[in-house]
Formats: sequence, structure tokens, C-alpha cells
Amino acid sequence: MDDSKYQVESKAIYINLMMLEDELSYFDHILSKGMQDMHDWLEKLRATRGVFLTLYNVKDIANKIRVKDQPEHTNKTRSLRRELEFANHVRNKGIGHLDSALLKRAVQWNPLMFVEVDKQPKELRLADVHRAVIESCINSYIDSDGIQKVFGHEIDLAYPNDANDFYGYLKKLVDDSLDWISDSIAILHSNIEFHTQDDIQELASVAATTDFNLKAEQVLHYSEEESKVKISRGLDVLRDEGISDEVISKLKKKYEI
Repeated sequence: MDDSKYQVESKAIYINLMMLEDELSYFDHILSKGMQDMHDWLEKLRATRGVFLTLYNVKDIANKIRVKDQPEHTNKTRSLRRELEFANHVRNKGIGHLDSALLKRAVQWNPLMFVEVDKQPKELRLADVHRAVIESCINSYIDSDGIQKVFGHEIDLAYPNDANDFYGYLKKLVDDSLDWISDSIAILHSNIEFHTQDDIQELASVAATTDFNLKAEQVLHYSEEESKVKISRGLDVLRDEGISDEVISKLKKKYEI
């Protein structure tokens, strides 16, 4: 049996989008907070790196999702994919992977990471490391003429104008992604058949056959007869553990065993 009866593919996309929405909302909260000290700055830099990994995952699901007869959503999806090409670059070079060539550029770009200062707080050096990697990701996203594709110039987050340009852009990217996710969830929600209590026996039986070998073909199978045998065995175990005969009898009646 394929997964169409149980809508496994649609539901997998649905929970994917739910997690991405939650992550983006969390990072948006962190990135929007004011900064009072070095700890706040370091938290913002961590969130900056983290949000790009989530944005990359948004791009991945936007490449896979297929919604019929929704031209506005289709156009939004295409537009968002183009916007997220930058996130794809950042993730590949300095977030999901730590590209050695990029890290060497980061060392050259920000020598402050290795200035010897007595009693320098570890947080300051760590913030310089995160900042150098983020800036190197941004500044290596260049066209054939060596010009930064998004901002048209190199970004140094120590300069307020550059920081405002970058975080303003990032805010829009997050907002556009959240808007697209919200629309996608609403469309999927309207097409998903949510279960009733009467479905539990069948769904529990299918769940029990889950094969977590991700290389194996997914097989979804339900046999009412096999299910009743398994439930009966389970009730025998419950009786041995002290559940009263009255409760066991009611459960057997409920499941027609």
C-alpha cells in the first residue's frame, strides 16, 4: 500500500513547515532584541548563523513542495526561491559546513581575532570569530566581476550603516519566509484529513510496523485481524501487570476482540 491513504508525504511536509515556522519565529525574536552588552552581541551573532541554516531548509522545502491550482502561491514560491539563493551560499560556506577556504579568508579579514590582549574576555574573541565568518560568507557571495550580489559592497558589521543594511535585509528575508510558510501551512491544513478517535486502532497498528531503516522502501500496511491479535496480546500483558478484569473486558468490547 502506498502512503496516499494516510497522507504521509503531505503530513511530512506539514510538520517540516511547522518546525521551520517555529525556528524562524524564535530567531526573529532574538535578532530583534536590543543589545546591552557583549553577551547580547554574541547571542545575536549566534542567531544570525542559526537563522541562515533554517532559511536554507526553507529553500529546500520550497524546492520540493507542489501545490496545484494556487497560482499566487506558486509565484510566491518562485520568488522566495530566488531570494534564498543567498541563504544557500551562506549555509554551504559557513554554517552547515565550515569551508576551509572561507575560514582562511576570515582569518585574513579580521586580524583582531588573534590580537594578544591581557585579560581579553573570551566572549569578545568568540564574537570576533562569529562576526568574521558571517562577514566572509556575505562578502564571498559575488558576481563574475567580484561585486557582492546583494549589497553591492563588502559588509563589515562593526560599522552601523553596514549592520543596518544587512540586518534590515535579513529581517525582510525572514518575514517573507514566514509569510510563505504561513500560506503553505494553511493550504496543506485544508487538504489534510485529521484523525478521529475511531482511527486509533488502525493508525496504532500502522505505527507499530514503522521501519526506521531510512534506506528501505516505506511500506504502510494494515490488517484488522493482525491488529486485534496484537491488541489481545497487549491486554494480556496489562492483566499480568495488575489491570482489573473489568477494565480489560471493556477494552476488549471496545476493540471487538
